[in-house]
Amino acid sequence: MLKQLSFLLLLASFMLVPATFSQINGGQAVGGDIGFDILRPEQYQVGPIRVVGADNYDHNAIKLIAGLRQGSTITIPGEDISKAIKNLWNEGIFSDVEIGADKEVAGVIYLVIKVTPRPKLSRFRFRGINKRDADKIREEINLFSGKTITENLVFATKSRIKGYFREKGYYSVDVNISRAADSLMLNSEIFTIDIDKNDRVKIGQINFNNSESVKDWKLRMAMKDTKQKAFWRFFKRSKFSNSAYKRDKKAVVEKFNAIGLRDATIESDTVFLADSKSLQIDLDINEGSLYYFGDIEWIGNTKFRSSFLDTVLGINKGDIYNKSLFDQRIFMSPDGRDISSLYMDRGYLFFQPIVVETGVTDNHINYQIRIIEGKQARVRRVIIKGNTKTNEHVIRREIRTKPGDLFNRNDIIRTNRELTQLGYFNEQAFQVNPIPNPQDGTVDIEYVVEEKSSDQIELSGGYGGAGVNGQGGRLIGTLGLVFNNFSVKNMFKKGAWTPLPGGDGQKLQIRAQTNGRFYQGYNFSFTEPWLGGKKPNSLSVWMNHTALGNGFLRGNENYSGLGITGVGVGLGRRKKWPDDYFQAYYELSYQYYDVVDDARFGIFDNGYANDIALTYRLQRSSVSSPIYPQGGSSLKFSAKSTLPYSYFDGRDDYSGLDNQERYKFLEYYKIKFTGEWYLPLTADKKLILMPRIGFGFIGTYTADKGLTPFDRFTLGGSGLTGVNQIGGREIIALRGYEDNSLNSVNADPLIAKYTLELRYPISLNPQATFYALVFAEAGNTFPSFERFNPFNVKRAAGVGIRVFLPMFGMLGLDYGLGFDKLDPWSSGYGGVSDGAIDRQGFYPKLNFTIGMNLGEL
Repeated sequence: MLKQLSFLLLLASFMLVPATFSQINGGQAVGGDIGFDILRPEQYQVGPIRVVGADNYDHNAIKLIAGLRQGSTITIPGEDISKAIKNLWNEGIFSDVEIGADKEVAGVIYLVIKVTPRPKLSRFRFRGINKRDADKIREEINLFSGKTITENLVFATKSRIKGYFREKGYYSVDVNISRAADSLMLNSEIFTIDIDKNDRVKIGQINFNNSESVKDWKLRMAMKDTKQKAFWRFFKRSKFSNSAYKRDKKAVVEKFNAIGLRDATIESDTVFLADSKSLQIDLDINEGSLYYFGDIEWIGNTKFRSSFLDTVLGINKGDIYNKSLFDQRIFMSPDGRDISSLYMDRGYLFFQPIVVETGVTDNHINYQIRIIEGKQARVRRVIIKGNTKTNEHVIRREIRTKPGDLFNRNDIIRTNRELTQLGYFNEQAFQVNPIPNPQDGTVDIEYVVEEKSSDQIELSGGYGGAGVNGQGGRLIGTLGLVFNNFSVKNMFKKGAWTPLPGGDGQKLQIRAQTNGRFYQGYNFSFTEPWLGGKKPNSLSVWMNHTALGNGFLRGNENYSGLGITGVGVGLGRRKKWPDDYFQAYYELSYQYYDVVDDARFGIFDNGYANDIALTYRLQRSSVSSPIYPQGGSSLKFSAKSTLPYSYFDGRDDYSGLDNQERYKFLEYYKIKFTGEWYLPLTADKKLILMPRIGFGFIGTYTADKGLTPFDRFTLGGSGLTGVNQIGGREIIALRGYEDNSLNSVNADPLIAKYTLELRYPISLNPQATFYALVFAEAGNTFPSFERFNPFNVKRAAGVGIRVFLPMFGMLGLDYGLGFDKLDPWSSGYGGVSDGAIDRQGFYPKLNFTIGMNLGEL
């Protein structure tokens, strides 16, 4: 029998490592017992080492990990054995480690390493959850076959699963892990993970204790992702997320900091279950003292006087302390009013402000701002990356930073907007990387873009409105193609059709609608945004043809219908004054109307008319993005006019003319004004308030000749009404009412419309952009100035959703309620049943829309 090594060897090792980690056993030495004296450590040479209990492991690797090598010298008692045990234990693959000795012969000790391997995980399974959650959890917990099982692994797995479900609002989730030996694999176990999510728990109440300077509702508003439940909360669920809660606590403290309470802290907070379905959060606030700005001293500024920098900073001694505002005014302000922009917009790329707090006197905080101005930097190279389809010259012509120019940060910001407005690139992935070259005082600017699909296809069927002379609507098929990044010059190049020639930024649009013999409509348009390639002067040409009939072929004696053929050419140019956000557009158009027994235009039911008009449109647009604008505005004025034929036709009396002679050449002028603004209501610029107004008026040069029967305004519905929209009318949407129900039967020359939308994005992914909206709008049309009243409007409100898919464009669905009864002159008044004439609204109306601004003035 082997005998135990001396107790002293065991005691020496226990003094260095926990007793639960190891045991050191000895054996009988050949030729006698082995004795150790704790007061007289002795050195031994390590002989052959034997490993016991690790049949599935490499024994040489275990010896190497332990740090024991045959032929080496160790001291017993000493740290060598203890260190070897620690090394093996730290691997985490053994539940027990022992190092003993078989014998000692002439100063050579024969060691035995005895280990007990931990079990391995063979497989695991979930119970109580669906496959989707199970797949998500697999990514979180990082379990796999062969992983060593430890108590820490079991605990961490439970914690991660609980954290996953708590982030989804299941605060009371229960997780239990059952372990069973696997009969098919040696020393392996199977995990069965039972999960009971229980009911989803919402935040019932958030309480702020000792908060006197900031209203509780403002603090709750500051918490962007931790919201207490309310009946009106649609866009954000009142779930509790620990990671979001940590962020929101910082936002609460910043709310106090913004009003001068810079020492404000959350002394303690408690999150607990108020009941089985509600959490309560209590936060104890310590506001601290109120602070003010003190003296602000400028050092190192040679380009601008200190008084001028004080004016730009806009902060005076005695103002309530606001650190975030102070940082904005120094480094980066959304409105461009900051010291860094002042320098960087003038080429000082290497400008650096160093802000030093010099002291606090009577709660007044004094600052010294040390400015390192550096030298002005000029742009050396402009580098473009990521454009796999769009030709480089299309991007380069929109870039405001040119080689040789002084560096200008505002030009980079403007370039970002211009490239976003093209619609060819993913605006979320857009990058600008200035690469300074301090040696020669230049900078390379790298623009990184990511192409996205910008072409669109429309293939749909819809039910059109009333046909000719009141006939019922019919099913209409539509095929539309829009190529937003087309290239005419590549049409005849081999290999350019992939599937279409593109990359030059031209726009080609083709659209056809038909339901057979009753209706056909064709539209074609082409736009070159940079005519000549040197200046942003655009050229547009368009053609359309519409045939609307009763099913008989033209020439048949029973035929009645309407034919419209039009062509137009337009020139646009970007203006430099008052600023280059202004654009002007000039268009010459010709429309030919051919009416045969069609009562659509009232008194003009037979004959033809010629409409030769010149249009001028002036627009200022600073909208940040075309799909989901988060800032900026768009103001538009347009005037359309024909020649005043009545001024030089030699007639003073038109009462004797028939309608064909009266309207042979249409005579009118049309003026419209619209404005819309995008106002971010939150710091992340996601919640957007969008007010919009619009007015329109058609006038005549000579009252005796009368107003043109064409091109008047109709109002109501979605603006997408099938064949009714092609009858020489400008159809304007007003949700919550029937299509074209708010105008008079023959349409009206005056219109006013007001819209207010509150928007919130569900997804800003460029491949599928979703946002929800709540709207309130009002509008009306008027048959004459005598009846015009901008406050006599028909009101409506509702909710909606917009979906932008690159292949199909913008799609929308609105559910609105109209609140007001119709005017006596409106077409909807006479077209409804007697019981509905005096209705006060509250009739829900579902509207579907296609396109970005369809149905707007």
